[in-house]
Amino acid sequence: MSVLNKYGERFMTKRNAALDASFWINGYRSGVLDFLLSYFTVFVPSVVVEEIEHPSRVTGLLTPAGQLFRRWRLGGQVIVQDPEQPVDWFQLGENAAIGLALEQGYRLLIDDRAPYHRAKARGLRAISTADFILLVYAQGQLGYDEAQAKLSTLKISEHIRRVVMHSLGQLATKRGERP
Repeated sequence: MSVLNKYGERFMTKRNAALDASFWINGYRSGVLDFLLSYFTVFVPSVVVEEIEHPSRVTGLLTPAGQLFRRWRLGGQVIVQDPEQPVDWFQLGENAAIGLALEQGYRLLIDDRAPYHRAKARGLRAISTADFILLVYAQGQLGYDEAQAKLSTLKISEHIRRVVMHSLGQLATKRGERP
């Protein structure tokens, strides 16, 4: 079954994706996690679970992002799955998420720049939070100003910000949402 957004564009079908902590943190900061489960069935390696849910050493409490993640995990909205063989490229969480995506053919939700680019170079469909905001905008679930505001909250390189803002601007112009 295909679904059209308010612009007559087709929604992408829901895909499986491996999650890295960097995407979760930026996704929480930008406020786009509410859209995540509409687009992806999210699989997360146990080492990434530990990174996200790791309590603060000072307070012993979870961060708000960690609390939300734990609710999703306990509620079954994200599925814990470990790779048979993580890669040995970067840090443990990144390596596990990349390994899982490689083994299972999943998309990879990741924001760390070097792992993102290396994964893409290896043929993975890596999606950053900035890419995801652009996707959600393209599907008509965010307005232009909203998408710009969410992009401005991200801690990403200026080069990536310019590329995504340019794409956002072109799409907004095509839709008549900006001159």
